[in-house]
Amino acid sequence: MAGANFQVSSKLNDGRIFVIGADTFVDFKSNLVEVLGVNGAEGVITTMATSIEGAPVTIKQAVDNITAVMPASVIPQTTTPSTVPTGRTCKHGPMVKRQGTSAKGPWKAYMCSTAKGTPDQCEPIFLKRNDVEWSTF
Repeated sequence: MAGANFQVSSKLNDGRIFVIGADTFVDFKSNLVEVLGVNGAEGVITTMATSIEGAPVTIKQAVDNITAVMPASVIPQTTTPSTVPTGRTCKHGPMVKRQGTSAKGPWKAYMCSTAKGTPDQCEPIFLKRNDVEWSTF
């Protein structure tokens, strides 16, 4: 797929990315139909064609394009990317990511940022191996 001339990629909710592609448009469309069905393939192709026509070059153009087609109540009020760290928080602030291995196997958890033994220290939040967040921790 490295040399594919036509491709579309998507990120799944669990963080995995899949790519559908081909060297020719005919093969690309055939691959899309195989995975998405005829209607799904046509929708992807239409979306791709629409995004190429007048594709925004700047963030302002992208925001203007979105504003033109979406109601104001749906548009986020800021165009600045968030700088807030991802993860969990507790009453003491951002929790610290910790991971290790115990007799039961690997573990991953968010821990309260207060010093060990602090009287009101929050309980850790342990992730389960089948949690979507486990692979992106």
